[in-house]
Amino acid sequence: MNIAIVGGGSIGLLVSAYLAKEHEVSIYVRRKEQKEKINEHAIQLLEDNKLIDQAQVKVRQMEQMKRDHELYIICVKQTQLKEALDYFRHTSFHAPLLFLQNGMGHIKMLQQLIQPVYIGVVSHGAHRTSDYEVHHLGKGSISLASVTGNEKELKQLTEKLSQDYFPVQQVKNWERLLKDKLIVNAVINPLTALFDVPNGDIITNPHLHFLAKKLCEETVIALELSYSEAWEKVTKTAEITKDNVSSMRADVQARQATEVEAITGYIINQSPVELPYTNFVYHAVLALSKERI
Repeated sequence: MNIAIVGGGSIGLLVSAYLAKEHEVSIYVRRKEQKEKINEHAIQLLEDNKLIDQAQVKVRQMEQMKRDHELYIICVKQTQLKEALDYFRHTSFHAPLLFLQNGMGHIKMLQQLIQPVYIGVVSHGAHRTSDYEVHHLGKGSISLASVTGNEKELKQLTEKLSQDYFPVQQVKNWERLLKDKLIVNAVINPLTALFDVPNGDIITNPHLHFLAKKLCEETVIALELSYSEAWEKVTKTAEITKDNVSSMRADVQARQATEVEAITGYIINQSPVELPYTNFVYHAVLALSKERI
């Protein structure tokens, strides 16, 4: 397939590196400096600090977006999504769009697009260490669901994208898929960002463990889900990714805007009752970000 990857962050680089093994991949980035670095070095994929592959891809800046790709995979963060969507409001874009964002605050925007829209949840761990280097920290999968597309097209896309070493799977319910990921993000991301710790500390540190359970209790109220199932997902993810840097922690460290609005802010807005712990971490992350940006 002729695939466009929109966004050169950790997920954009990771997806590009793997899909380039079997597809023609073009990656679109915002900065000229990143474009030049990828052109010079290719995308370098690392595991355990060792180079395992180099992916040769076409690289362009966002304003050079071409309209002849068969699939667009949008990997920018929530904070950059509105800007990226401007490129797809033209009626001459007909190819399906696949969105790989955290949170659920973007769904209403996506439902207004004329193109077939699909969403995906990434369970891989990835960390970008330069404009062209990405560390694959934990192997997982990508789960896809249809928002305004159709199941037949999604099945075909899933089959084409999936690889033995980079599995992609189809699920039926996009809302449940996003809610399950949102629960994990709502618990792990703000705590690891605020206390500057790896994911596993929400299990091993008894005080963070207490806070994590409180956040999970409040999140399931807002999302109307089972606490026991939700807590099991949170702890399992924390164990598997125990040494990983959460995306929100990475954003705070890099002095970049976080996705707290689309994650924690969404939960607060959805809840029928006051959520004291969730409200605290929401404002605490915003305060921390304001001081560091």
